[in-house]
Amino acid sequence: MTAENQPWTHRFRPSCQAEVVGNERALSQLRTWIRSWEKGIPKERAAFLHGPPGVGKTSCVVAIANDMDIDLLEVNASDFRTKKRLEGLVGRASLQTVTITGKRRMILFDELEGVSGQQDRGGITSIRDIIKETMIPIVLIATSPGEKWQDKFRPLVDVSTLIEFSPVPFGAMVRRLRECATELGISVDEEVLEYLADRSQGDLRSTLNDLEAISRGKETITIKDVEGLGMRDRKDYTPDALNKMFSAKSLREARRVISSTHIDYDTLFDWIYENLPVVLESPRDLARGMEALSRADIHQTRAQRTQAYRLLKYMFNEMTGGVALSRLYSTGTGLLSQVREKTATLGFPPGAFTVTETKAGIEVKPVKYLGNEWRRVNNGLREVGAQWVRGGNAWLIPYFRPPQLVWRYRRTYQSRRRRDEVAAKVAERCHVSSKEAVAEVIPLVKVMVGGDAVMADEITGWLDLDDKQSKWLKS
Repeated sequence: MTAENQPWTHRFRPSCQAEVVGNERALSQLRTWIRSWEKGIPKERAAFLHGPPGVGKTSCVVAIANDMDIDLLEVNASDFRTKKRLEGLVGRASLQTVTITGKRRMILFDELEGVSGQQDRGGITSIRDIIKETMIPIVLIATSPGEKWQDKFRPLVDVSTLIEFSPVPFGAMVRRLRECATELGISVDEEVLEYLADRSQGDLRSTLNDLEAISRGKETITIKDVEGLGMRDRKDYTPDALNKMFSAKSLREARRVISSTHIDYDTLFDWIYENLPVVLESPRDLARGMEALSRADIHQTRAQRTQAYRLLKYMFNEMTGGVALSRLYSTGTGLLSQVREKTATLGFPPGAFTVTETKAGIEVKPVKYLGNEWRRVNNGLREVGAQWVRGGNAWLIPYFRPPQLVWRYRRTYQSRRRRDEVAAKVAERCHVSSKEAVAEVIPLVKVMVGGDAVMADEITGWLDLDDKQSKWLKS
């Protein structure tokens, strides 16, 4: 691929330290740590670079390696999760201080956030073991989206020098955008550059993507060209990534969501599963999407059981491209239809609620004061992902809602507790297991007690159920 055809983020990637934008202090810390190896092996044999996405963490490492004529071995940590694979790739390299050409060597473990918690703990431990024995510098990179990110990487944090990267400053962002536009011969209004820089909140990579998107086929860019972009919310970038995935037209386009969300794939899987019925309202599309998601789950389970982590690439293909390409007949009105159906089942007369589409999602507003009915309505709308907006006197259902599994478990806790209590008594009386009682006996008993009040009293008395347990069985 020629330079002209490359994405701007690759085309304008810094090749030396002088071209790095922002984070001068972090760059200096990293450079000092690498130079300390010239005097011998330092106490911390690894440097852990962390910070928000798109601020130049990887670019700084590449730029320093180029300036110092160091051979850089780049490893995507999410692709190498077992001790055997890691040692096969970097084990020997970490013990060889120079290459066959005489150049110094350095190892870069990138995208550590793709390593998913306890399931890949062996991979994290193996990286730590390599660090303890390494004879060359090792750099680790991870996005740190929350305060507790260090807990996930504690074995690595304890043996590394931490270097924090910050969002790129506004002024530096504007200067870099101006330089890129000038090099390409594109005239961009200063107001546009300032708007893009302010919108990005310090993410230079996404800002270059935005500028590239609005510049296609144009020689002059004005503020009218950016009016439709809106503000980017860095605190909640998962819905934005899901929107791109569900609207993707190719597998490659859909796969990009894996690296753009900066969350582990288990959480991403839950997000996709939660929102699948909303996006794919067509039964045929939903069936194909669920089938693709089920195949992704099979590949993930096999990868974990057999430690054949090469299968994860098939999981990623199915959970992104397989789902996105299932959308053939859906029109995107699934959420609005679900909300209207839910409000219609709440037992209120027509016109009791106004349902409106907004930029943030679907707004449901009661026409009059609900009084004691508020809690019942709130619980009903929570089933479609609604949240009460204080001060707005309305519920808001975002277009992409977070996974509701935990809330559903909390909501059904008392019911499941009563079920288990009744199952224990049924199992004792019928001489079956509790599992069999739940699956086979209790459904039959529910039918029996629901149709005959006298029989219901006899059965609940025979099972020695208290009032709460009897009420659950009859419900």
